[in-house]
Amino acid sequence: MPAYINRLKIGLITSTLVLLTSIVFQMTPAFASHHFESELSIKYPQFDLTDMFVFESEKSGYTAFMMNINPTTGKDGSAAFGENGVYNFHIASDKAFKKSGMTVTAYLDKGKLVFGMADGANQAVGAKGKEFGSVIVGKEATFSNGIRVWSGAAHDTFVGNSEGIIGFMTQLLGKGQLALSSFDKGVDLFKDFQSSVILVEIPNKMLPKQIYVYASTAMYNVDQWVQVNRLAHPLMTHMFMVNNKMEISEHTQHRPDSDSTRAYAVSGTVLRAVTLDNKLPNPVAYADSIAAKLLPDMIPYSVGTEAAYTFEKINGRKPSDDAMDAALSIFVGRKVTDNANTFNRHPTQFPYVRPVKK
Repeated sequence: MPAYINRLKIGLITSTLVLLTSIVFQMTPAFASHHFESELSIKYPQFDLTDMFVFESEKSGYTAFMMNINPTTGKDGSAAFGENGVYNFHIASDKAFKKSGMTVTAYLDKGKLVFGMADGANQAVGAKGKEFGSVIVGKEATFSNGIRVWSGAAHDTFVGNSEGIIGFMTQLLGKGQLALSSFDKGVDLFKDFQSSVILVEIPNKMLPKQIYVYASTAMYNVDQWVQVNRLAHPLMTHMFMVNNKMEISEHTQHRPDSDSTRAYAVSGTVLRAVTLDNKLPNPVAYADSIAAKLLPDMIPYSVGTEAAYTFEKINGRKPSDDAMDAALSIFVGRKVTDNANTFNRHPTQFPYVRPVKK
């Protein structure tokens, strides 16, 4: 296929994503877990962090941490990371960052990803820590500290009904209606998309028994390091905070230690949904409990246990977990579905994705 046609296709996809993002700020969400929330992520999609997972490894005694980056990754099998930036897994042993923790970092240098480790889970933006290994993008490596890594282009792991959620949130925020029928078609847009993936497997002996995890990206912009975005819980900004543009910006540009100031945005949006649904005895208490559950925005995980991200339980998150169903159910206060169920690109073996072949 001629190169200009590929560029045209990617350009059309990007234009569509940006258009959907502009809709977010007018009253409806973009279509995914996290795509293009900030101006920096629109301008520099190579640092647009779109998903994060923490789950038990196929290898006994290890925990896997995985992030998806850059929704404009092409179909040629080449990962699309960026120079002059850093990708981070923040691993805390408590929600308040008062105990021990670590940050695992990765940055691109001449076709290799260089991996580092920094003490503490809330390091300064741009910190890279002490290097412990490097490997060519697309290759697997196990370093002397026991950490195993993989990176590359893969089929996007997120499964979700983007048309449904746009219609659902438009009706909720624009007309004051809870239109679950918006999800009836059940089309999964992401089955045809690709992401650039970083996977890190850490020996459990290096981790606390209970961890709280989030991911972030940063880049050196003009003359300073800036955070491009960060995430943990899926659909946090595109659903739970979508009614407040200022809080979305604050959320992506700051760290979880300031998340309590945004609890009102989460509880207020959830309260609107559960009140319209009219099936819970105390909607105010439920909405407040969800803000407390999801903030600070870090995914809890008991190391060595089976990960599950569901309406009933949040303990890590596997790539195969139906995160949109879980988020929708939490949002509404009862089990519901987006009817998108193409879970056929989620292998249980390392590297837990379907790589795009060159």
